[in-house]
Amino acid sequence: MPIDETFKAIMQENKGVAVILMGSGSDDVPKEPGKPSHIEKIVKSLESYEIPYEVRVCSAHKQPIPLKNIIDEYNAVGGSVAYIAVAGGTDALSGTDSFHAYGTVFSCPPDAPNQSCTTNPPGSPSAYIPDPRNVGKAVAQAFADINPRYKEILQQKNEAKIKSLEEDDKKIHAKYKARRIETQGR
Repeated sequence: MPIDETFKAIMQENKGVAVILMGSGSDDVPKEPGKPSHIEKIVKSLESYEIPYEVRVCSAHKQPIPLKNIIDEYNAVGGSVAYIAVAGGTDALSGTDSFHAYGTVFSCPPDAPNQSCTTNPPGSPSAYIPDPRNVGKAVAQAFADINPRYKEILQQKNEAKIKSLEEDDKKIHAKYKARRIETQGR
């Protein structure tokens, strides 16, 4: 299946996009009924940083030539692309992606912790992100220098977290100060 033309145009803007490559469709099946799948968690993380993405299925073990063709097609378009390799077990996907892709590869296995994606051979590096909720931030950080919107969202989220921690500090400090005074009489 060729790259979607709309996505191709977004890629060519060179603002940073993500391509999720999963080894099989089972990675999009929730482990528990009513819960989001591993892919849905990654997608939600990317969407929270407004990162355009495409999702593809291709097995490095069973479809090595089609996988290389897919990566070559993204490479030919140009632009800044991060790949998220989603494969469990003996993950060959992240290493194969990394060897052929021009963009950074993040390995986010559905069966984390998975050591196989941390032992890719020289020349096939991938960054390991076991928690799918962290993928969006990693991709936004990778492209923050070329996309001011990603930088703005990163700053907003950091400021919101700091404000939340400061509020927690006030509440918890007051709670235990009152308790300390009651129990210690001071």
